[in-house]
Amino acid sequence: MALTNIPHINLLCMEERFIDAFQRALAQHWPETNTTPKPTITILNTSLRQVPSSTKFDLIVSPANSYGRLDGAFDDAISRVFCQPPKHEYNTLTEATQKVLYKQWRGFAPPGTCTLVPFPDELIGENEWGCRWVAICPTMRYPDRVTWDREIVYECVWSLLCQVEGWNRGCKKEKRIESILITPLATGVGKVSAAKWAAQFVLAMRHFVDALRRPQRWAALSWGDLTAEVEEVKTTWELKRDGGILGQMWPELDASWYPNSRTINVSFGLTSPQVKQL
Repeated sequence: MALTNIPHINLLCMEERFIDAFQRALAQHWPETNTTPKPTITILNTSLRQVPSSTKFDLIVSPANSYGRLDGAFDDAISRVFCQPPKHEYNTLTEATQKVLYKQWRGFAPPGTCTLVPFPDELIGENEWGCRWVAICPTMRYPDRVTWDREIVYECVWSLLCQVEGWNRGCKKEKRIESILITPLATGVGKVSAAKWAAQFVLAMRHFVDALRRPQRWAALSWGDLTAEVEEVKTTWELKRDGGILGQMWPELDASWYPNSRTINVSFGLTSPQVKQL
């Protein structure tokens, strides 16, 4: 089974602790990644503004609120980077997003869902990465702590993969979403720990890949069939909050804060000094 409709994932981690947590989660929850089909992932240890122009992505993921306001934390960074005055108003993406959310959700996208929002025409071709979509993946109704929401990261990642894979199955080749950029979800304002985010991110990917590999199982699940997945995700519920500046806020304020940006290619079947086999 080919995973041709799952996009390449650029994982934007501004702190090392997220990279470490992701690598530990892979080792624990998906140790067979060296031998089984899997998504390809590039880890970018930098801020959004410093992502090199050589890195291309068709879609950026907003860990949004349910109302599509892209004006806080990483959503603010998205608006500042893609809607630069005087040519574009700061609220350009927010307005486009809220129109789509009203059409699909009457203005309120429940946490854990994913809504694909195309960039308005005026923003197409205006950024160096080729981005033309924003995926609205609310991790919360309103900016607040979401540690009470036990599986919000898993739900958002699953919904994201469903929407993008489904879009790629049905669209023309030139319209495909081949690459996306995503951050550690709900780890800023939401206060979800790096360990919990990473574990749920990896489990959602692994379970989704399994659903593509074994449609006969996932299209006819019994209660006995789904116990393994349920129990795996339950093990992440109590993973505690860890430290770090960005556990408290997302300071997308000054590129000088992150002068030593680097890229790690996580391509599980390859080995070289720049490619990590996990």
